[in-house]
Amino acid sequence: MAHPEQPLDESLWDQAGQPFNRRHEPRLAVGSVLPVQLRFLPAGQPPQPWITADILDISHGGMALLVPCLAEPLVGEPLLLDVSQHPGFGAVRLPAVLRWSRPAGELGLVQLIGVQLDQPLPRVPPLVQSRK
Repeated sequence: MAHPEQPLDESLWDQAGQPFNRRHEPRLAVGSVLPVQLRFLPAGQPPQPWITADILDISHGGMALLVPCLAEPLVGEPLLLDVSQHPGFGAVRLPAVLRWSRPAGELGLVQLIGVQLDQPLPRVPPLVQSRK
């Protein structure tokens, strides 16, 4: 069920000082599953190399991923996800866009990114568990 965007004059914090959850879709934590590959597709430039990304959570409309630290990820930059290790998607590649990025830890070796799929999934697919 879609929710209207929050008006700009409304608070981003609740009465207890906690941030409001502004996600439109509930996210499902996935546990230890096989990674996906992604590559950024900068406008007017050749596609960047494929990088491995661990799925942290998933919804109908996107995913949170853990990736090696990126040089300068640009919010809004298109990318392509290779989900071939997870047949439940019913596709090998999914176009998406980078929605947010932040460091994961103090060493700067990995970061968290949020990607929004160009087309929402009809259902959250089962993911293939890793053997870790």
